[in-house]
Amino acid sequence: MAIRSTKPSWRGHLDKVLKDEKYATSIDRSVHGDYHTYREILTRLDRIVKRFPRDVSAFSIGTSGEGEPIWGFRVVTGTGGKTGPPPRFLVSSVIHAQEFIAAEANVTLLERFTNAMRQNRDLWNREVYFFPVLNPDGYRRVEKDLAEGRRHFARLNRNGVDLNRNFSAFFSRKYFLHRIMPSIWHPGYRPFSEPETSAYREFLLETRFDYALSLHSFGGWLFYPYGGTKKKPREDEWYKNLCREMIDRQQNYGYKAKQLGRFLPFFLARGTETDYLYEVFGTRSLLVEIGRRGLKMLHPKVLFNPFHWFNPHNPKAEIENLIESLFYFLSQPRIRPLD
Repeated sequence: MAIRSTKPSWRGHLDKVLKDEKYATSIDRSVHGDYHTYREILTRLDRIVKRFPRDVSAFSIGTSGEGEPIWGFRVVTGTGGKTGPPPRFLVSSVIHAQEFIAAEANVTLLERFTNAMRQNRDLWNREVYFFPVLNPDGYRRVEKDLAEGRRHFARLNRNGVDLNRNFSAFFSRKYFLHRIMPSIWHPGYRPFSEPETSAYREFLLETRFDYALSLHSFGGWLFYPYGGTKKKPREDEWYKNLCREMIDRQQNYGYKAKQLGRFLPFFLARGTETDYLYEVFGTRSLLVEIGRRGLKMLHPKVLFNPFHWFNPHNPKAEIENLIESLFYFLSQPRIRPLD
């Protein structure tokens, strides 16, 4: 795949972020947990790009509603003597603004993957694309709320649209949850109406994937397609086997697994990223809801602050519990013909 050139460059944008005071937000980690600001996330990513210049490349697929570049990071590992085209993977997060733990998990996975890619034979001959922050406007709005002590529920993009209901697969403006709870699930006025999903779609049309991980929070679930219908996916048994293997690799506690559209009797997730990837491209996509709450939801610090609903105070422990199962996902064999 030929990655399009963009302006600003990764280096130019990072320099701007480091110098511009509008990015100088801070998060009180003693209150909110060990989470990073947008500036800190980009700085972590830059360390990876600098350390592995031959293996990792940064590129932008477009801009958000407020003009913020949407950055991806492509990693191509050595073959180690393996033959044939590499399987291609996609790892995305923060399509929903407030799910900071998903960005932490994405960046941590990228760090661990690049550190292990030369020693771990299961990671040889891989092509992986990481998108840590698909909704940069939402992420920056949430960090500003945290810095200023506001307790807002924040899921949507700048235009008030749930980006994970704005894809064309099973898209619906008339679905009853979209109509009665638009502040949570407003799908937009048409598929790909938003600059973020429109840019993402153009990228996906150019770059076909074997597998995709969509990282979210919370609940401790592995959800597979379909979400927009209760119809079972073609690879229903494959998904069940994959999820069992992933759960077995969790260190402290195992998640539950289910088809998203069968999660609750009255619930459908229409217009999602994972359904779009699976239905349109045949990509074996999986949605991971990171972390669980249980009785901690009733603690006053959690109950009265929506950020804490989605983001546990100790994200590192949740990520450590999950990381080996994500590596297992990235070890799967190629299923697509060469583009």
